[in-house]
Amino acid sequence: MDSKYNFLTAALVLLLAFAAEPTLAESRWGAKYFPNVELTSHTGEKLRFFDDLIKDKVVVINFIYTTCPDVCPMETAQLTRVQRILGDRLGHDVFFYSITIDPDHDTPEVLKDYRDRFGAKWTFLTGDEQDIISLRRKLGLYIEDIGGGENNHNVNMIMGNQKTGRWMKRSPFENPYVMADQIGNWLHGWKMPQELKDYASVPELRNMSAGEKLFRTRCTSCHTIDGTSDSEIGPDLLGVTRRRDRTWLINWMRAPDEMLANQDSIAIEMYNRFNQIPMPNMDLSQVDVKDLINYMQAETDRVLGDDATATAGNLSAAAPDEDVVATMNAWVREALPGAPVNAGYMTLINLGREDLKLESVDAENFGKVEIHNMATVDGMMKMQRVAELTIPASGKVSLKPGGMHLMLMQPEQELASGDQVRMKLNFSSGRSQTLTLSVRDQ
Repeated sequence: MDSKYNFLTAALVLLLAFAAEPTLAESRWGAKYFPNVELTSHTGEKLRFFDDLIKDKVVVINFIYTTCPDVCPMETAQLTRVQRILGDRLGHDVFFYSITIDPDHDTPEVLKDYRDRFGAKWTFLTGDEQDIISLRRKLGLYIEDIGGGENNHNVNMIMGNQKTGRWMKRSPFENPYVMADQIGNWLHGWKMPQELKDYASVPELRNMSAGEKLFRTRCTSCHTIDGTSDSEIGPDLLGVTRRRDRTWLINWMRAPDEMLANQDSIAIEMYNRFNQIPMPNMDLSQVDVKDLINYMQAETDRVLGDDATATAGNLSAAAPDEDVVATMNAWVREALPGAPVNAGYMTLINLGREDLKLESVDAENFGKVEIHNMATVDGMMKMQRVAELTIPASGKVSLKPGGMHLMLMQPEQELASGDQVRMKLNFSSGRSQTLTLSVRDQ
């Protein structure tokens, strides 16, 4: 009798001990571990990190700053791809948070503008700098040896289920479908139904070129190359090697930030077209650029045929928003105060196999634009109007000082060096193309 009583007593004590022992999530990854600091969302709402943002939720957390020139835009773009895959689960049983590491600059208004430009649908947050550093330490995303500020920014993010205590670091450049599966299934304990497939349907593995590997890891966050349509962040790149001058393309891929700073007309036009999201400088080597161009050329040949002189018309079905011509060295000369005219210059490159005819040019802030050429008449140099400018197939026409140029007449305001002029080129085919030209003093 005593032994039976002792056994029951011991079992009861053991049961109570287990009942009193908190779970792993409660003891290690609960409210006592995470700082419950106050953050402010992009809408201005005050939120507590643990109580309001992560408690009992499946979350993805990364740290960015809006003036970051390289990694952050790519990271944000990649998460928008995961967002599309997860669909309406985002904000219901999966939550994304991007927290700035530059709270002095990244106000709620700045974060909202950044969020809108990328088409992101998750919450962006700012707060006290030391509170944010404390969060980064607890999440394992702060490198102690290199100090704080923007320099302490690594490209890992973290995803986890606070309720179960399951957390892991991930690269934001992981395959978006793999990431969506980990977030939507693995972190939920595989509660979602799984689609089972026969191994016989698995596609045959193939060797990828160096350029394709680079494209998949560096470019697909913002670009497609299937000829369907542009994304919200960047253009589809099918046929880009046929549309753009090769030297321009190489320079753009190597140093897009420098080309934007130098007011390159094509760079500025794309920057404005794609919500003012700058192309990041990815520190590509010459070999990297060559491999990427070779891949884009091969993919274009595979989809559109290997005719390297395909016309813009042939490409238009695959890339409806493509430019009619490539342009280089486009600028407007700064005029003297009170001058009745300005001059504009550019090189127009026709990469197609049919002639293009430029019929007219419109420019904002100018009542009239004509194409003029310098010609010798009776031994004297005179300007003559060019009614229609032909750009020969696979050729180019240069409008430059001392030769053919744009005459910008009836100015509505004076323009100084550093200003910009938007122009519209109208072609006889009915197509048009908009450019942004910088104003220079020479």
